[in-house]
Amino acid sequence: MPQLNLKPTHKSIRDYYASLQQYNQHNITHEGAVSNPFAFLLNSCVKQVNATLVPQYAMRTAAGNRIVLDGAILNQSSLPFAYWEAKDMDDNLHAAVQQKRNAGYPFDNILFQNPQHGILYQNGEMVFDVDFTDPTRLIDALQHLFAPPLAALENWNAAVAEFKEKVPTLGKRLAELVAEQHETNPQFGTAFTTFYQQCRDAINPNLSQAAVEEMLIQHLLTERIFRTVFDNPDFTRRNIIAREIENVIDALIRQAFSRDEFLEPLNPFYDAIEKAATLCRDFSQKQNFLNTVYEQFFQGFSVEVADTHGIVYTPQPIVNFMVNSVEHILKTEFNRSISDTGVHIIDPFVGTGNFIVRLMQDIQGSALEEK
Repeated sequence: MPQLNLKPTHKSIRDYYASLQQYNQHNITHEGAVSNPFAFLLNSCVKQVNATLVPQYAMRTAAGNRIVLDGAILNQSSLPFAYWEAKDMDDNLHAAVQQKRNAGYPFDNILFQNPQHGILYQNGEMVFDVDFTDPTRLIDALQHLFAPPLAALENWNAAVAEFKEKVPTLGKRLAELVAEQHETNPQFGTAFTTFYQQCRDAINPNLSQAAVEEMLIQHLLTERIFRTVFDNPDFTRRNIIAREIENVIDALIRQAFSRDEFLEPLNPFYDAIEKAATLCRDFSQKQNFLNTVYEQFFQGFSVEVADTHGIVYTPQPIVNFMVNSVEHILKTEFNRSISDTGVHIIDPFVGTGNFIVRLMQDIQGSALEEK
């Protein structure tokens, strides 16, 4: 990631202090106003490093409680690497920091600030407690805030490039092994035929054998990603479709090859994903992260497949807008809600489930079972 370039003479810094001075002349001190200049300053910073500032960033703590931060800074893979909490002049900043820590806020890289004071925590430890009326100290704190995308993110970017080179070869080799096992392995043939018929019954009677073989290959190459990102070692045995695919793959690899040895060339990519995924603190973040991973996977596995299957991810703000728009129209035009009985939700291209997960956050808990 590029180094943040800031100097006291830069326009973004001068504008920040000029805005605060105008507020001060009108005796305006409340957080809703005095936080705006800092948000504008952060926006100018994220543009330098090709990141995104997301205001009012919702997430869940380790205890499962929903919190909303004043801002989160996301890299190109939708991973948050910095957080921001604003306070007004009447708040005791140290007391506010302790309150947020008790509430489970992330303290790996978070800046607390008001117009006169800034406190930066990284890796759970306080790094700065400085006077923000001094532009040099403000700049120093911001440069430290933007100094990570952490080793995990740097490794992730390098691994993606390597992954795109290796996965087409592995995919082609797997297709060859599947073809060989059809000819030489009766156990695989039986397992595959059973699964193929289940897919035709459940998905489409005209589903081709090649499409199901492709499904097996994709699963083999991505199963570890889902299992580790969601920290669920039993994923492939508890998910119905994944379990059936695993039964076929067990029959495939029993005679053909060692799964671990075959996938060893992708270990750097898998390791980078797993380390980067530790930055995701709740299931919504993991969902966004998997969207990005999935897109990178298919662009490496087969650009043609990605294009013909429409495999792209929808950014979370657009998902939020679409869900909120449907709810708004239901209320204004039909006097109904997504949670109401008789309002049915159809997602025929569910993919990684981003829309469904987002909808579940809005549906009343008492209505979820029926839905």
